[in-house]
Amino acid sequence: MTGDDDLDQVGVAAPPPEAGAADVAPSADEIGAADPADGDDRPGASSDAPVDPTPQEQAVARRDVADGGPGAADGRRPETLHEWLPKQQLGKPSSGKTPDDAESPAEAFNLQRGDQYRTRVNTVDGPAAFGTNAVSVQVKLGGQRITLTRYELTGVDLQQQRRRYVQGPNFPSALATLRTEGLVIVRGPDGSGRRGAGHALLERMYAEGRIVAVGGLVMPDGVVAGEVLSQSEAIFPAGWGLVLEVRDGADLADESTVEAYRTAVGHGGRGYVVLLGPSAGEAETSRYAVTHDWPDPAAVLERYLETELPGFPPDALRTVLTDEATTEYLAINRRPGRVVKLARALVEGLRQGKATEEVVAALEPDWRAVARAAFEDALVASSAADPFGGPRRQALRTAYAIFDGIELVDVLSAAEQLLGMLRLVEAPDSTPARPVFDDGLEKLFYPDMLGDLGTGKEASPRRAQLRNAALSDAFLDVAWNDYDTTREVLLYWLDRVVTSGRPAMRLRAAQAVGKLAVYDFEKIMADLIRPWALDTNGMRRQAAAWALEQVGRNDRFVIRVRRRVGDWVSSNDPELHDTAARVYGTELGVAIPDVALHDLRVIAADPRQRAYRSVGRAVAGIYQEAGSTELVFDHVDAWLTDDAADVRTHATWAVLFLARLLGRDRPEWPQLLVDATVVPERLPALVRMWKAALADPATAYPAWDLMRQWLELPYRPGGPHEDLSEALSGLVRKTLVDRRLRKRGLWHLRLWHGRRPEDLLLKELIDRPTEDRTR
Repeated sequence: MTGDDDLDQVGVAAPPPEAGAADVAPSADEIGAADPADGDDRPGASSDAPVDPTPQEQAVARRDVADGGPGAADGRRPETLHEWLPKQQLGKPSSGKTPDDAESPAEAFNLQRGDQYRTRVNTVDGPAAFGTNAVSVQVKLGGQRITLTRYELTGVDLQQQRRRYVQGPNFPSALATLRTEGLVIVRGPDGSGRRGAGHALLERMYAEGRIVAVGGLVMPDGVVAGEVLSQSEAIFPAGWGLVLEVRDGADLADESTVEAYRTAVGHGGRGYVVLLGPSAGEAETSRYAVTHDWPDPAAVLERYLETELPGFPPDALRTVLTDEATTEYLAINRRPGRVVKLARALVEGLRQGKATEEVVAALEPDWRAVARAAFEDALVASSAADPFGGPRRQALRTAYAIFDGIELVDVLSAAEQLLGMLRLVEAPDSTPARPVFDDGLEKLFYPDMLGDLGTGKEASPRRAQLRNAALSDAFLDVAWNDYDTTREVLLYWLDRVVTSGRPAMRLRAAQAVGKLAVYDFEKIMADLIRPWALDTNGMRRQAAAWALEQVGRNDRFVIRVRRRVGDWVSSNDPELHDTAARVYGTELGVAIPDVALHDLRVIAADPRQRAYRSVGRAVAGIYQEAGSTELVFDHVDAWLTDDAADVRTHATWAVLFLARLLGRDRPEWPQLLVDATVVPERLPALVRMWKAALADPATAYPAWDLMRQWLELPYRPGGPHEDLSEALSGLVRKTLVDRRLRKRGLWHLRLWHGRRPEDLLLKELIDRPTEDRTR
């Protein structure tokens, strides 16, 4: 038998990598409040809330409920997807003016580090091997002769086991149980290294002289461990330690069955046995059981390489372990079997002089072939007994792949939406008699697409986890290019997801549309992206911006995307202007800051853009790129004195978005202040920005609250940082000298000082402006 558990390495599981800051929106603790960047800026609604259904949509929903599902207008079953959604065209603008999001009072402008909803999850799989000496043992069970394989670890195997094993905190308790009872149950998920743990435990028994050999039994499918142990005289030599896998966890949940194992093998000094079983249920308890989790993949790899490459220079070994290709592989492949597979490949490759990147690349399969196999497997799943099986698997696998890394409850909700559409296309006469995904997720997935769903208490099984992130793009490729019937369904479905659910789901759906645009740019632009850009619903306009950002990541399309956005800037449509501003707030604007800021000035001059905050938010997005600092300072400073009042208004909003950005290198301080301190010539411009924001009636309230947050920074953990504290004091003093701000500034300072009487900086600011005024 070979499998993920047949390892000579095992240990305590390391915490899974942080869901990257890369990919998850910052918590409320980090930013103080959510940024409604993905919604709209006009008063009336929350950016995260789904758009209220129109009366027409409400009527359709009521009819669906009454009929037990989506139906045609005359009550019969719809024959086409178009008939199912007769009033909804792809990307069709919302009927009526949907209220957009406003920047709600000051809490929307709390200091924050970013608002990207990008998710990445790391998953794995893989086999390993065990001992070298094996014999076949025939036993008679139930009137039939069954052939078992009993293997023995040689002295060399045991020596390698001792050198390679990564001991975890659960090892001592497991060892104590084995010594006392002669039996221990190591319970954990497949691939967690349970077999390696069993070998390590028995190796200790061997080293202590309690047994004369270490081995294990490999049983054919369908053979029950209890029946095998009843023949212990024939298959279990005296003085041996044996590892035995119990595939059905039900046996281990029965204490009397476990006692029978102990009596048959491990009791009376005859030998020792380690039973391997799946993770225990919540209600299962046993004094023999020890939970076993995955080891830290980096530790397993390091120990393996040190053992197999004893003469390898330590610095060179460290370079291999910290190589980007190695760390990325370990982030995706945490299962011990996959780690050992990498270790073996590296040992062979390094001896041949191959680069680490070359070795790692050779381990990855053709992800498109895996995606196509998953589709084909889903399509043949339907049967006379379950005509719904194919669409159910296809919907779940597609949603799981596209929304890799997102919470499973959201993925299942999206899969259910897709399922309703696929059923009408692929199985229109089927009527599911049970809940949608009641078979158990592991039975509905294609095995090669799945990653690791857990490592014990530190696992995160509530998120979709692909074996490799490349599978997400591969599924889109196969669904669009290999299966014509799924194209239209995909577009309808992604259009739905974009206006429902949480920001991470909307972002990923929009990005999926952008990836599909690479296959047919004009169709996707005409059917989805442009209608989204014209929509009165701000979530759709944001989706258009995200989709174009994704298209622009392909070098072949970046020029076409820039030209399209330029056309929108030159148009006379306020929604297209707003969408163009949102696009410039993405990577596309960061790449061409000169063009982006020029076009944002054109958009800001449109009086109808006063209802939106996209221009200011885009300016802040461009500013986050370190090379654009001077450019943004110059443009915003110029906008503050522009002849057009609308441009001046957008400039003050831009100041607010800029003022709340925390530093890249000094994350406890605002980036604006850090930059003005590094280049003192920028300080006068920063003073003018603050004066404008504090004096403008539209921005005064959030601006004063942001100033309060800035003045609290010297007292936050990490020290006062004298250079920035002094710069902050000088900035506030120069700002509040303005006649328009003196009285109100003094009122705010006294109010804040009343709340924090120990604040010496506030006291100094209260006294100094007073002295300046009296003089």
